[in-house]
Amino acid sequence: MKSAKSLNRQLVVSMAGVTGLALIIMCAGSFLFYELVFFRFWAPEGFEGIPEPDSYWPTTPEWTAFLVLWAIGLGGAIVAAMRFARRLIHPLDAVATAARRIAAGDLGARAMPTKASFAETRQLIEDFNHMAGQLSRAETEMRAWHAAIAHELRTPLTILRGQIQGYVDGVFIPDPPSLQVLLVQVEGLSRIVDDLKILTLAQNGRLELRLETIDLAGEVASVVAITKPMLQQAGVSIHADLGSVMIHGDGARIRQVLTALLENVRRYAAPCEVRIETRATRDHAILRVCDHGPGLPDGAEKIIFDPFWRSDASRSRESGGSGLGLAVVQAIAQAHGGVAVAMASEPQGVTFEIRLPKIAP
Repeated sequence: MKSAKSLNRQLVVSMAGVTGLALIIMCAGSFLFYELVFFRFWAPEGFEGIPEPDSYWPTTPEWTAFLVLWAIGLGGAIVAAMRFARRLIHPLDAVATAARRIAAGDLGARAMPTKASFAETRQLIEDFNHMAGQLSRAETEMRAWHAAIAHELRTPLTILRGQIQGYVDGVFIPDPPSLQVLLVQVEGLSRIVDDLKILTLAQNGRLELRLETIDLAGEVASVVAITKPMLQQAGVSIHADLGSVMIHGDGARIRQVLTALLENVRRYAAPCEVRIETRATRDHAILRVCDHGPGLPDGAEKIIFDPFWRSDASRSRESGGSGLGLAVVQAIAQAHGGVAVAMASEPQGVTFEIRLPKIAP
């Protein structure tokens, strides 16, 4: 508020000074005009007979008139300056007050515009409120991330701690089957850490890709050959229809995308049939994975790639993963300049489509 008062005072003083200076210039100019121009160098016809006055210095009534005009002009300038300052300073003060509240931790603080605000200050308030809203959403998302990460790490860490404590207390005997259980939990933790690293790098624009010219169909075929036995054990039958299409991409990341999509099918859609296709459109290379599982809830297509999202409310069921797989798929697709989308299949199921830039023939 102190800076606002200072600006208000400066505006009033400046406007008053400009008005006073303008009146002084007007009076001095009138005096010089009559002294140097009107009577000495150019006398209009009919004024030759007028005797030259004894002095051109203003008389007392003239000085009184000048001072009255100056006071009226100065008063009007002060009133105009105060109104102008109020319209200018009130929005700035609202923004400053909201900024101090946000700095103190109140991310819900907003600046309120007034009807008399200028268009520029109103736009400033709108931009500030938009920025404050983004900060609030970012803080909410960060808290949700922290809670979700803690939840995902808690289960494997609890199992590891219980098993190791059992070995220390002599309750459990270390043998290959029990050690295999620990290894599975460690691998799960490693996947969560790797997925979080990819998402963080992608969000910061620092996900590195080893780009080269590859055939999308060839990368897909290699993944299908490796994962087919595991999927068949889960009751998932694969039908591949792979058309050759060349892209400029990272083969390892493309294989990671398809592996994540097939793992999603195994966890949530088995037993079912899944069709894998690669196609070329005019502008894109398409990788499509279509299953005939239970499908998605209404509206889930828009949020299915959000980190830690699941179609079921429970995060503790055995078949559930970390909830990061599809978010990683989207991150890798976007790092290639493409996008991942999900849509309902007919008559039921989900179709995932990865659209990547293709190499022009």
